[in-house]
Amino acid sequence: MSLKNILIGFVVFIFLIAGIIYLAFRTKTKDLSKQFPYNEIIDKTLTTKQPAYIAANYEHFVEEHPYIIEMDTTHFYGTIDSIYTLPIGTPLKIEGANAYTKPVSGSTHPIVLGSVFVKELDTTVKFEFYWGENPTYGLYEHKDNYDIYPLAPWQEGALPFKYFWDGRTEPHDWETWDLPLEN
Repeated sequence: MSLKNILIGFVVFIFLIAGIIYLAFRTKTKDLSKQFPYNEIIDKTLTTKQPAYIAANYEHFVEEHPYIIEMDTTHFYGTIDSIYTLPIGTPLKIEGANAYTKPVSGSTHPIVLGSVFVKELDTTVKFEFYWGENPTYGLYEHKDNYDIYPLAPWQEGALPFKYFWDGRTEPHDWETWDLPLEN
């Protein structure tokens, strides 16, 4: 073998390793816009029925849009300075929904994407809102996995069911959902 062939093989090997590393350590994105319940809100302007809060998201947590909406102020990252209130009746333009799977942890977070006019900033900003939880992911067989959808700013109440991956639904009790565990 000539030195040239060895160098070409080495370069190809390096590119192959780099490609494998890239595929393994990238954030994966899945469009949820056609799936329930996201398909019922995409491309619509919804008004807030609950007070909500918006702030510039911590840069390392941004998936697509720079602002994040939360239902209370306790979930914002500690270094966020300015938190603005979105009062009841604020229009939210919902533009899409994606699931983002992180490369190292493998955790998946469904995020609603949209825009809203923030009075204090006197401008329309793009936002992300985490909506949807899967408390059973990886714990049970596929048929036993389900999703739940907590209260969102545009809702009167949270969706009242567990939506199983096999299509079944069962009532979900939000009253006891986040109760602290007793010792």
